[in-house]
Amino acid sequence: MTTFATEMVPPADNGEGTRQVAGQPRAFSPGELAFLIGVPLLWGILLLFHPGGEGTELSYMELQDKVTAWLTVHIGMMLFIPLMAAVVYLLLRGVEGTAARISRIALVPFAIFYSAWEALQGIGVGILVDEVNGLPQTERAATGADLVHDFADNILIRNFGVFGNIGSLAFITAMIAAGVALRRHAGARLAVAALLGLSGFLITAHPPPYGPAGLALFIAAVLLFVRGQSVNRAPVTLGPPRSA
Repeated sequence: MTTFATEMVPPADNGEGTRQVAGQPRAFSPGELAFLIGVPLLWGILLLFHPGGEGTELSYMELQDKVTAWLTVHIGMMLFIPLMAAVVYLLLRGVEGTAARISRIALVPFAIFYSAWEALQGIGVGILVDEVNGLPQTERAATGADLVHDFADNILIRNFGVFGNIGSLAFITAMIAAGVALRRHAGARLAVAALLGLSGFLITAHPPPYGPAGLALFIAAVLLFVRGQSVNRAPVTLGPPRSA
């Protein structure tokens, strides 16, 4: 008598007798993949035009002739910060566990405090420098320059100040936790977790070469993860019924 082991084989997803490996998050659509790669790519290109990338302390003399570029970059940053948070959130879609939850939670203070820091340290300082440029020459070097320095050096908004530190630490936490979550619960390679963690440190130190390099590492991590997921989802062909 011939029997078929139909109870032992899960039903196929399609008419060709194939199924995907269980336990994997849903594959990204072409549009989602374009978003995952396009946002960090465009942000990295924008940061290549960041003035004063070599300095750690802002001054009027450093920025007086670079106001347009400075404002353009930092206004753009106000767009890319929440978009980058959305990118990381999308990357973790369907991934559960403590690390994934930590990453998602950390994206909130990143978007709030890093945006606040950028608005004040970036846009605020740029507007102030532009106003000082309109003063008589004799007042620029004295009153104007001191005003720019005092504003930029405020403990809330200066480099390594309150807002910047909270936002940066939140993003670094989100990236490290995302790497751990993808490694533990989505089968990502160790290289993916390492690249994500390193990219967090570099992106928050955003002037070139650090920011663009960190965003390039993030893109590499995404591509490695997507490639690994496509391999894991390679269809399993179900053989013909066996007789007993």
